[in-house]
Amino acid sequence: MKAKSLIATAALATLLGGGAAATAYSLVDVPEPSEVAVTAPIQHGISKVEVHDPGNILNESDEARMLRDAGSIDTVSSVQQLHYIVFDKNRDNVNDSVEEYLRDNRPELIGKDKFADGVLIVGVGLDPRQAFVFAGEDVADDLDLREGSHLDKSLDAIKPGVKDNNIPAGLFAGVREATDVEKLAESRIESAESDRTAASVVSGLVTGGGLVLGSGIWAAARQKREKKLAQAREDLAFVSKEYGELAQRLDGIDIRANSLTSPLAHATLRSQWAEVRDHFLDLHDQVDRFGGLTTSAEPKQILAQAEEIGSAAEVARKVGYAEGNIDALFKLENGDEVVRKQETTELRADIVAAQGAVTNTDSGLFVALTQARAEADALLRDVAEPNFVERYARLLSDYQAALTTLKAQEFSDVKKPKTQPEAPAIYDQNYRPGYGYADFVPYWALSTWHSDAVAAQAEVSSSTNSSFSSGFSGAGGSSSF
Repeated sequence: MKAKSLIATAALATLLGGGAAATAYSLVDVPEPSEVAVTAPIQHGISKVEVHDPGNILNESDEARMLRDAGSIDTVSSVQQLHYIVFDKNRDNVNDSVEEYLRDNRPELIGKDKFADGVLIVGVGLDPRQAFVFAGEDVADDLDLREGSHLDKSLDAIKPGVKDNNIPAGLFAGVREATDVEKLAESRIESAESDRTAASVVSGLVTGGGLVLGSGIWAAARQKREKKLAQAREDLAFVSKEYGELAQRLDGIDIRANSLTSPLAHATLRSQWAEVRDHFLDLHDQVDRFGGLTTSAEPKQILAQAEEIGSAAEVARKVGYAEGNIDALFKLENGDEVVRKQETTELRADIVAAQGAVTNTDSGLFVALTQARAEADALLRDVAEPNFVERYARLLSDYQAALTTLKAQEFSDVKKPKTQPEAPAIYDQNYRPGYGYADFVPYWALSTWHSDAVAAQAEVSSSTNSSFSSGFSGAGGSSSF
């Protein structure tokens, strides 16, 4: 049962009461294995198998193995042709590469809107890496290759072999999964069980004529309101205490920020301070509008001003963080040995963490990080030296060069990221003196960026793409990995 069906069932049950809830559950039956078994005639082997390798990625033994293995497949007789395709380079949407390749080289396999009957296409694009499975209309009907779990599993079956640089094994695993009629039946049962579970959840919600559903929605709304109110009160307490004090100190903070003279006080840092300072100056009228409120005021009054209170608190917190960070940078510049030792110790710890991410300890990258670590050790011994700041800045520059290499070598699994790693700004809580100098981004920020980017790619990779830029609507799809 699809989502629209479940919504309709829920609405009907809400109107008719608990009896309808039971009806909603009963509408989704889990079939017996005999009911989902493939009834189409079964054949042993596929009579016509071709390998398309325009980039010459495969060798002769690879192709011979692929042709030979196809002879062991038992599947529906509608599969008359199996075409393996391997692209060394392909479009971001590999579906378009498949369509273009077939129209240019094998037009008999593809029609105006659909793939030719009897055709099964299994392949991979290597740059960017995407697995794909497509089929003619009759094959797609017999093997459930238009959409759903069986298509998804067939695509996923390709990926492990290709990841291990064994393309023939990966593609054959995809063919075997796609054509396995027993696994197809299992997928049909799994889909029905999933729909039944979803229906039971909906039914449970609407039992009692919609009262449970209504109370659940009301409870969720109340919880959201209470959370918003608690945050607004916290922000109001902060602004009430800090805004006036920060306003009195703002000129002094600005003077100190503009008195920084070392290379670490770079243009970007100065613009960051100017940005948050100006935002704070713009808060006056906004704070006046809720200035008479206290945390004990009526919830309705506080909630009415929650957005403005939250915005003011955010800017005030940023100014507070900037004040502390500017002070730390000022002290580092002016010989405070405690601050110098503290910041150098933190930088050294970051270098050690970066060393731990390098897989080849004999590489030039590891040597460069070792040298950076040694310089950090030397700086810890020389915190009172007049040239400390210049050496600290030079260390940051050298370390950043090593981190650029580390990103390219160790984090190359991130393909076409939507963002780039950034150093915390002067108004961020986790800023430290030197961040942003010579584009310096600490390893911990780089590592966080890498983890987030890989997670985002995995999320994208988990979805099956069935679209073609041309509007072509052939059965099947692809997914990244």
